[in-house]
Amino acid sequence: HQLSIEWHSDTAWSTPQIKPTEDLRLSPAASSLHYGLQCFEGMKAYKSPVDGSLRLFRPDLNMARLQRSMERLQMHGYSFDPEELLECIKELIRVDERWVPDQEGYSLYI
Repeated sequence: HQLSIEWHSDTAWSTPQIKPTEDLRLSPAASSLHYGLQCFEGMKAYKSPVDGSLRLFRPDLNMARLQRSMERLQMHGYSFDPEELLECIKELIRVDERWVPDQEGYSLYI
């Protein structure tokens, strides 16, 4: 599955959607293909060896780094609500729980 949250200059962030993975559709004129203005912040999801519950590794720090990076790049939407995005990511992990390894030392890189 994939988490999709679009941003538009007139309405800001759209309603988050979790949907089956699909190909990305990009215009050949997309500025990110030509100028490289992109921002990425990954994190790890794993299962607790004690009770099998899903965990994220330091998600608060990931959200803070993502916001700082977006602000430095002057990307629109950098003032997103970190807690709201984190809840969306948690729901995505719950939907795709079977992809989170349960062996010690392994994780799903998001």
